[in-house]
Amino acid sequence: MGRPPLPLGTWGKITRTQEGPGKWKARARYRDHDGHTRPVARWGKTGAAAERALVTYLSGRAKPTDTEVDINADTTIEDLGKLWMEKRRAEHLSETTLLGYQRRINRQINPAIGNVRISEATVGRLDKVIRAIKSDSTAKQTRSVLSGMMQLAAQHDAVAHNPVDSTTKRRPKRQKARALTVDDLHRLRARVQAWQGTNRSGPKRGPELPYIFDTLAGTGERIGEVLALLVDEIVWSTIVVDEDGVEWRVPATVEVSGTILDDGRRQPWPKSETSRRVITLPAFAEAALRAQVNRGIPSREGLVFPSRTGGALMKNNVRRSLRAAREYVEQEPGGDPKEFEWVTPHTFRRTVATMIERERDIDTASKVLGHSSSEITRVYVDRAAEAPDVSDVLDVLAPRSVG
Repeated sequence: MGRPPLPLGTWGKITRTQEGPGKWKARARYRDHDGHTRPVARWGKTGAAAERALVTYLSGRAKPTDTEVDINADTTIEDLGKLWMEKRRAEHLSETTLLGYQRRINRQINPAIGNVRISEATVGRLDKVIRAIKSDSTAKQTRSVLSGMMQLAAQHDAVAHNPVDSTTKRRPKRQKARALTVDDLHRLRARVQAWQGTNRSGPKRGPELPYIFDTLAGTGERIGEVLALLVDEIVWSTIVVDEDGVEWRVPATVEVSGTILDDGRRQPWPKSETSRRVITLPAFAEAALRAQVNRGIPSREGLVFPSRTGGALMKNNVRRSLRAAREYVEQEPGGDPKEFEWVTPHTFRRTVATMIERERDIDTASKVLGHSSSEITRVYVDRAAEAPDVSDVLDVLAPRSVG
């Protein structure tokens, strides 16, 4: 029986030969990743120097220039995550998607198992990580990222199969879409208006929040889209006179051309291709945008809602302000601070979808929201379940008179 071949990427015994004064040769047989075994040599002034040079070369040769091939059973989960993110960036995914992936790696995966090696990432260990996450939606996202990472490991034979496939599946509970009623919206607006500017020290808080509120309510845009609006992309309403001398009001419009990412950068395109749209503004939303623009806050990018320093407002800061304002009841005797705790910026999107669907149709609502399909919009509509009228069919089950 012949001698077993060297494992891929390894070398055999190193031999030293002196070829002259101050010239030594170190050589070994190396099995390349293509399966061929080749002689490799390096030189030095001494035998030890020649051997060191050879080992250094072979170590580098054993580490292919394509970092993906560098994945093996000893690769740590943290390093695997870096390589997986490199592949995702090469696919030209949206910044929002990439930031979401990186957030799960940084917050859930690396703190729990970042130093664990791929060979140690058993089903049980990965399942424990997923089950320890309180939020079902965060757990689902983390499982998806882990699955992608371990699939990459499997593609490079670092694992025999993807262990995430056998872990617990966490599915967020689907909640019924809930929209604001007209009365709800007016009372919530009153709380926002009463809350802003009531702090006792420092710059007045939230002066832009009422204008953001009315823009959300008047457009159905995502919070990131509202904060990314540009002054130059607003076409203000005008009055035109036709040839018969009749005056007509041409309503204002605004173009949705970008979004604010979680790290505060403005991405010059919205969430999807269908999200790029021009929205006709109701008068109250135009008034809110005009009032905000008239505040005259300088912005490097021409933002409608810049921060005090000229950059973009952070989405989380706006959400935090809205949470504080929705609980503000000092001007509302007997008001319940928890009444609107279910309201988020996305609630306005559901409200707009619901109102348009009821007054027009689902397709119109879908176009206003920038969805690629009306089926997506249906999830946003607050609709009471109504069964078909089959009372005539069931009439036969009525009690019969006896006698």
